[in-house]
Amino acid sequence: MKSSQLKAYLSDGLLPSESLLIERHVEECSCCKSELEKIESELQELRIVGDIPPLPDAFTAEVANKLAQLPFPFPAEEKQMPVALNKPINWKKRSIDIMKKTAIAVAGLAAAVTFGTMVSPTFANYVNSLFNTVKDVDGGLNQAAVEGYVQEVNKQVTDKGITMIVKEVLADPTRIALIFDFVDKDGQKLDLTDLLEYDARFTLTDNIGNDLNPRREGWRQSKYGEYMLLEKDLYPLFDTVEKVPDELTVGVQFTQILGTEGSWKLDIPIDMKKAKKVAKTVEINKEYTTPQGVVIKLDKMVTVPSASLLTLETDWNEQKYKEYRKLIEEKGWSDAPEGQNLTSEEIMQLYLSKYGLAYEILDENGNLIAGRDDTFFGTLNGIRKNEVKTSLLGQGIGEGQGMAWWDGFVPFTGHKKLTFKLHSIYMNELASFQAKISLDELNKQPVTVENSGSTFTFSKFHLKTTEEKEKIGRYETSGKGGIIEFEATLPKDIVNITEWKAKDEKGNVYRVSMDNGDGEYTRGKDGRVKIKSALFIDGLEKQPKELTITYGIQEHQYRDVNWEVPIQLDK
Repeated sequence: MKSSQLKAYLSDGLLPSESLLIERHVEECSCCKSELEKIESELQELRIVGDIPPLPDAFTAEVANKLAQLPFPFPAEEKQMPVALNKPINWKKRSIDIMKKTAIAVAGLAAAVTFGTMVSPTFANYVNSLFNTVKDVDGGLNQAAVEGYVQEVNKQVTDKGITMIVKEVLADPTRIALIFDFVDKDGQKLDLTDLLEYDARFTLTDNIGNDLNPRREGWRQSKYGEYMLLEKDLYPLFDTVEKVPDELTVGVQFTQILGTEGSWKLDIPIDMKKAKKVAKTVEINKEYTTPQGVVIKLDKMVTVPSASLLTLETDWNEQKYKEYRKLIEEKGWSDAPEGQNLTSEEIMQLYLSKYGLAYEILDENGNLIAGRDDTFFGTLNGIRKNEVKTSLLGQGIGEGQGMAWWDGFVPFTGHKKLTFKLHSIYMNELASFQAKISLDELNKQPVTVENSGSTFTFSKFHLKTTEEKEKIGRYETSGKGGIIEFEATLPKDIVNITEWKAKDEKGNVYRVSMDNGDGEYTRGKDGRVKIKSALFIDGLEKQPKELTITYGIQEHQYRDVNWEVPIQLDK
């Protein structure tokens, strides 16, 4: 699952059915569960390292010495987050509390950008702006700062011995980003590690006071080096660049900072004219229907200082929708399950109603410069690249499976022509895998099961009898239950499996989660996905004689798509 989906869930930006799938997935996916827990506690920032575009040769020689003096380090490798396999949690309830205080920080890192667009007048912006000197900025904001779109603010307000300072703002027709600093009465920076200990309200108005965001939704706060970053996407509010007002005002009001109650209120004016002037829209208006019945409409590409935003719509064609309707009628499932207490069958129906895309953006020479990939493990295809995470969003439209998407990437500057190339379509399907395991036999030697095209080798059963966290091999677990390590080879073109269950010889059924964090996902030479991971059998208190393990949903990657669309940028 992509971080942008978790972010959209936390900001209440998903349809109810999509939120339910997120909650179900988080209950079973220890990796996503770990991310949400870390957001809630803010013990550690989520960092996604973006790709670093190459420097032109001529520029390298010119600024090599200056780069050596820059006050920020080159990007480190992406950190692997520790993962816990925990008992199911009511994430919907938890997310409501989280949204009152904070939202996920999903910022791609690209400390070096397309320097071919940089000239000496903007070099000072590159050196001095916090959007460059703090390393956790995404490549789009970095590039916009390089090109001189940072507006210095340095407005402050003090109460109860705490001073809030708005340092800088960077804005264009797709988004707004503000950097905050907080200091005590002695001028010492406050430790913002615990971002939960504040209450705040943010507003967005035009120059005559019209409230442009009355629901107060979509604001994201995150720890940003020693500062705080506040972000808001604008494209859901304005469908064209022309509709974005020339002047905006962000209203900021804190009533509690790190446990101290008070009043910190500022209005931040933002001039949008410069960024609007350079915005460019390229109409595409192309459509394709995949062999699986997914209709894709490419609408347009909007390029602004911090992002190139590709807008598209997707839906099922009539034949695919009829096949889906026939299946759920045969199963006796509800057409539109609602509520929080769905049955396992209703959850599987929701999975079956969802689909995903993977596509590449190629330059004039056919080189991959950007890509979207909806599979959880992006390394399987290696095409996910240069995404601007804060600009990735899907929104349901109409009835059925219709979706509108805004996919953001680091700006495609310096190119005259690009090619959109569809890579894959992902469809969820019912699975029938079943493995009956004698635990006495498993304790003596590994057990291999071949079923439904999958091959699983199970090993090292361990019964955890306490609620405390415990390190077992590479896996850290909380709560009582059983753990079975395994290695598996999935069927051809299947890239993910979910909806696990375990049943003992007495008929007791247990929820099972697969560890996706410490687990390994790779492709073999035959192209099939291989997994090395572990299953956590929640609530198992005694070792049964045998367990029957199943999974109900598998994600099928279809590569039989053939669609390329040229995008002419120099019109």
